[in-house]
Order: sequence, then C-alpha cells, then structure tokens
Amino acid sequence: MKNKFIILLVIITIISVSFFTACGEDEEQPKNQSATITNLFGEGFTATVKGNLTDTEWEGVAGKIETALNGAFTSAGLFDKSGFIGVFETNNVVIIVETNPSDYTKWKTSVDGKTLYLAFGTLNNDLQGSISSAVKKMAVLEAGFVQIIDRIKLPNTFFS
Repeated sequence: MKNKFIILLVIITIISVSFFTACGEDEEQPKNQSATITNLFGEGFTATVKGNLTDTEWEGVAGKIETALNGAFTSAGLFDKSGFIGVFETNNVVIIVETNPSDYTKWKTSVDGKTLYLAFGTLNNDLQGSISSAVKKMAVLEAGFVQIIDRIKLPNTFFS
C-alpha cells in the first residue's frame, strides 16, 4: 500500500510539473527584434527597425514602416523629398517601435536626426502621416541646435 501511494504521488507530481511547464511555453515573451529596410525611395537607402516586441507583435512591422516611408516620400513635395533624402542618405536611421511609450503618443525623434521612435499603436493609425511629420522634423535640424538644447537643458527629442 505504501509503494502504491508513493507511485501515485510521483505520477501526480510529474503530471503537475508537465502541465505548468507546458503552459509557460505557450506564453509569448517580448524580445529584441530587428530588421533592415533596404532600397528606400528607390534610392538604395536603408533604415534599421527595432523593437522589444513579441513575435506576434513584430510580424509585419518592418513592412508597414517601409510602405509608410515610401508612401510619405512619394506624396511629399520637392522640398520635403530632399529632406527625406538628406535624412536617410547619411544618418543610418534607426526606427524604434515602443509598445507603451511614456513621453509621447505617436512619435518622437532624436535631435541629431538619427533615431525615430514610433508608438506601436501608430502602426495601424495614420502611420504614413506620423512618419512624414517626424522625418520633416529630422530634416530641419542644425548641428548647433543640439548644443543649444544641451546648454539650456531642454529635452533632446521632438515628439507628437
């Protein structure tokens, strides 16, 4: 009787451990994701898209951003097109997608014109408009502006 009880206890323990382990494997955890977009605007420019997202969240992100960038460029006027080219031809732009940004609602940029932050919710809500506005900001920055911001202690980002 004692051996049957021990065997039953071992079986219950194994089943319990297997159940909880299997449940943990189904949960998707966010992880650092990265993709490179190439040949932007038909000019061969590239940008790197990054985000700490689950595989499900990450699916299609780079494609949506590429489509929005190319669409914003195509619909831009001549002056704005030159701004897009100026930003992407020299800056090795990094686009970071954040699921829960705390200091902006749609986008923000670094003042050096090299980093564009996008709120995850923007991917399905006027992404092209957000990207267009952000790239316009990135294109008009001047080198001395960063130093002025540092001296007067303003935030080093633009945001919307």
